[in-house]
Amino acid sequence: MLLFLFSLMLALTGCSSTNENNSSEDKSPVETQLNNSNDDNRIEPGEDAVDDDLNNTDQGSSEAIASIHTFINPEGSTIEARINPPLGYKRIPSSEGELAHFARNMLLKKDGSKVLLYNGDEKSNQLNHVAIFQLSLSDRDAQQCADSIIRVYAEYYWSLGEYDKIAFHLTNGFLMEYTKWREGNRLKVAGNNVSWSKTANYDDSYENFFKYINMVFAYAGTLSLSAESSKIDLDDLRPGDMFLEGGSPGHCLLIVDIAEDINGERCFLLAQGYMPAQDFHVLKNPLHPEDPWYYVSEVDFPLSSPSWTFDEGSLVRWGDFPINEANEELIFSQAYEDSALPAMSYNKAEAISYDNQVTLLAVGDNLIHIEVVESGQQIDGSYNYDHLYDNVIEEISAADIAIINQETILGGSDFPYSGYPAFNSPTEIGDSIIKAGFDVVLHATNHTLDKKLPGVLNTFAFWKQYPHIKVLGINETKDEQEEIDIIEKNNIKIAMLNYSYGLNGYKMPSDMPYLVNMLDYDQMEKDINKAKEIADFIIVFPHWGTEYVYEAVKTQKDLAKFYFDNGVDLVIGAHPHVLEPVEWMKSDNHEMLIYYSLGNFLSYQKEAARMLGGIADITIVKNEEDTYISDAGITAIVTHYEHGPSDYNYGIYKLVDYTPELASKHGVSDLAKNGPMDYYEIYEIAEQVLGQWFKQY
Repeated sequence: MLLFLFSLMLALTGCSSTNENNSSEDKSPVETQLNNSNDDNRIEPGEDAVDDDLNNTDQGSSEAIASIHTFINPEGSTIEARINPPLGYKRIPSSEGELAHFARNMLLKKDGSKVLLYNGDEKSNQLNHVAIFQLSLSDRDAQQCADSIIRVYAEYYWSLGEYDKIAFHLTNGFLMEYTKWREGNRLKVAGNNVSWSKTANYDDSYENFFKYINMVFAYAGTLSLSAESSKIDLDDLRPGDMFLEGGSPGHCLLIVDIAEDINGERCFLLAQGYMPAQDFHVLKNPLHPEDPWYYVSEVDFPLSSPSWTFDEGSLVRWGDFPINEANEELIFSQAYEDSALPAMSYNKAEAISYDNQVTLLAVGDNLIHIEVVESGQQIDGSYNYDHLYDNVIEEISAADIAIINQETILGGSDFPYSGYPAFNSPTEIGDSIIKAGFDVVLHATNHTLDKKLPGVLNTFAFWKQYPHIKVLGINETKDEQEEIDIIEKNNIKIAMLNYSYGLNGYKMPSDMPYLVNMLDYDQMEKDINKAKEIADFIIVFPHWGTEYVYEAVKTQKDLAKFYFDNGVDLVIGAHPHVLEPVEWMKSDNHEMLIYYSLGNFLSYQKEAARMLGGIADITIVKNEEDTYISDAGITAIVTHYEHGPSDYNYGIYKLVDYTPELASKHGVSDLAKNGPMDYYEIYEIAEQVLGQWFKQY
């Protein structure tokens, strides 16, 4: 059906961006624990989805070798000291300053260590590695395949002081040079357009270098790395070469060492990062797991590694760039003209280091069915809903401004609590979304008048207890409707407007036609014009579209064009209860980003696809010339519930943290007419709907 159309939109970008866990001080850059961010492509969704079982290989020949030769020296702290070459082989010569020397001397974790994911959990399959590099991981799912290799290249040139060679093309062809970053230039990203904008001071610290490489990870991947590389033959192999498949899915392995026998026969070691972000590790050879070396003489394409299969022609060498390739303005290369630039946002800790930058997070429909109400009932008869948002509270609270679409009215205990079709929700829902860290609540929905005027009045009364919370879309007076809601943060004034397409047949009181903001073109144009006079940046939150449709319909497209023509900067939609695409509209002098629908944030809907939603993350920057979106992304999420527990085991999970095991327990499978919850189907929907905006981390 409609999903088939989105298969044509799938991105060809690969891995990008890195993060790490451990911490240390006073060490060299390679030993220093860093913070990275990157996304990795793969054949199957989920951690280690395509790892082979090494125990199923024929091990006879390797056991014979192992009986007379030891490949691993457990006491060794580097590749050269830890992994012995095969009998009759010697490592090819290398001298200080060469990549081979650098890679051989990168520190390893203690022998027998587990490969850890970015969140500190152990990777599920621990059979495929022989050594692990001491490259730190941040607590974000970032350093994956291409990013790990980009990082090694960048650290190598940093160690030599050859800063002009630290330069990488982004997915769209833009060359991002460290020397420009060091001078205080930062990326200005608008869709597929990128340019430099000087917003910081000169900084040649390692910390700033890592911020640079972190930004490269956000926008580069296997596709861009492939375009920078040239195919080579096996007989021309060097340390630092790669087996690389660019695209989506895509993957790459780094050749970290080479040995040679007296006849010139060669063998090599392969290392990888993977998804979710995890320790960079040296792989075993599935042909003989006790001997990790890959022998050129036994290479038969397709080449199988524990995690990926590479076709002939995938062996490539990365090249550095002459300084005269620097970009003053964005210049698109023909090789990238059909590619788009994926995006991500900084976390709050990095954003607040600039007093002209705001990080914004938005979620979709907080749809409080009666089962959600029941999930919060305590033994003493009170209600508490903190458990609903526990899994994502860190992300919410980290944003400078966090926004939620409160789909249902908070009429409270004056009315019986109810679900579909005429909702009434406990005010304790409001208490919990505040505790979770939300700053802005959208109330212009088709359910605003489900309990008529008294329900809305009760909602007003509740929110007056929290004057620091900005409530949009409903108004007690005409003056309130005429006033443009502004949030000022970090010297940026952001106007926020919220409207609904309808009220499910209910009519506003004749003496309060201003009660709910409606999608009225004349009123919206007046509001936007007012906002232009007092704000640096304008966001519209329309309640629009058609339920359960995975693409923007004509009414949404028409409204988006109207907003664009009137100078709106960002549109974040709600109501369809499923994910819809993200796209840019742009002209020579204006750009607008549109999230057509973020789907459900929380619900008890009864079809698996409606459990999939999204969290939008946007970074807004203001300089002397303009206020604009510097970074943007969307993280797919899954609402989980189960039947049996009194709290329904409710949870909101990032898709990357969700598992087939959890999916098999999902209560929606007991109810769905269109089939049970299937992790891989949900993953595919996210990929197809979001296309190049889909983040695999």
